Amino acid sequence: MTISASAIASKAPAVAPAAARVIRRAGQQLPGLARSRPGRVVPVSGLRVLLGGLGYGLVLASRFSTSIRSQITRSLTVEISADDGVAQHWDFDRQRRCVYSSPRRAGRADCALRFASSGQALRDLTSPHAIDRIMAGIGHGSVRLEGDPRVLLWFDGLARRVVSAGWADSSHRVLPGAYLAHDPAANGVEKIEIEPAVRQLDPCWTAAWAARARLWIVRGACGEPLQEP
Repeated sequence: MTISASAIASKAPAVAPAAARVIRRAGQQLPGLARSRPGRVVPVSGLRVLLGGLGYGLVLASRFSTSIRSQITRSLTVEISADDGVAQHWDFDRQRRCVYSSPRRAGRADCALRFASSGQALRDLTSPHAIDRIMAGIGHGSVRLEGDPRVLLWFDGLARRVVSAGWADSSHRVLPGAYLAHDPAANGVEKIEIEPAVRQLDPCWTAAWAARARLWIVRGACGEPLQEP
């Protein structure tokens, strides 16, 4: 049985939200189950599922999401692990704008986040204030951050993009009350100077014409011939 590339691409929009729902479901259920039924749900398994879901989601998103691919501008490796053996690392390829993930420690990570236990890792990573909890853990000595902390902040933003892929309500919406047209009755309107619309600069504005002559992007858009730099 063969599957064409077009068939895979047609299923991609549904695959990414499905992976995001798996990650969110793990974040919502596993910590509570680990606290209420410690004999049945092991934090090690919960963390392995959470990191594996995030790894799978980022790999998929880097194939089909333009916004995710645009964020991959450096080749680096990020690792999240716990001292009881659970680990996951992500290799970001700048040239191909894609992600590779593996459920093991990285040979050499540009940023490694290491927790003292899987239980703490689950509580911190599934919290809405994950970065604050991680910083507090670093202060207490229960979390170790090796490498550039700015990479951790970048990775957190990237992971939140994947996790939020399946939400029906998007945070990107038009705010009410936008000032789209001039309103003489609006507060502060007396401070807004309204000039008549013109199609070209006034010939008397010699300084403006001199500044325009140095703007290649304006001259090129108007079809004027440009010399080689």
